[in-house]
Amino acid sequence: MTARRNTKEAVAKAALRLFAEHGYDGVSMRDIAAAVDVKPASLYKHFSGKQALFDAVVERMDAAYERFAASLGTPSGEAPQLAGAYAALPIGAIADMAEAQFRYWTQDEEAVLYRRLLTREQYRDAAMGALYRGRFADGPIAYQAALFDGMVQAGAFAPGDGRLMALEFFAPLMTLMQMHDGCEDDAARARVASLVRAHVERFGRAHAPAASGGALR
Repeated sequence: MTARRNTKEAVAKAALRLFAEHGYDGVSMRDIAAAVDVKPASLYKHFSGKQALFDAVVERMDAAYERFAASLGTPSGEAPQLAGAYAALPIGAIADMAEAQFRYWTQDEEAVLYRRLLTREQYRDAAMGALYRGRFADGPIAYQAALFDGMVQAGAFAPGDGRLMALEFFAPLMTLMQMHDGCEDDAARARVASLVRAHVERFGRAHAPAASGGALR
């Protein structure tokens, strides 16, 4: 039983790498079998076909992300109701969370591959496009817009448009991820990563209510 589980996991890991590097259409079940040194027929003991394997890879990586996100200890629930919880956090704690998210998507080997897979597959498959946007575009913007609107209403942020705040907050983080992807050495990657905290702290100062003297805790 253990050997079967290990084989299935090895297949999923190999498939993730191959799909990320070559795309769904550029990978065959034979390629995946060769990567884990098993016969192609053996794959069908675990997956009914390539699409089922691809779906399992996506499910596995989504579950991995949810476990990671839960480990951060971030307030959970619907964004509008979380304004008070986030307002109570020091800006340094929020910067810590942002840095952890950034490290996950740029340094965790499998998360980097998954981000690459979603980036390329969004153009092939509408469902993958929706998943990509849910992780890296529409989803974060909608969540943060509702959160920032709530923080404005709670007096934790100065008056402003939550959606524009969300764009201001999130777009630089995506740009920094892309910059990080293009870095050629650790020093360059460290310089890019250092901008995450600087960005979050600047954002907090820029939107702090006047009563706080222009600074969040």
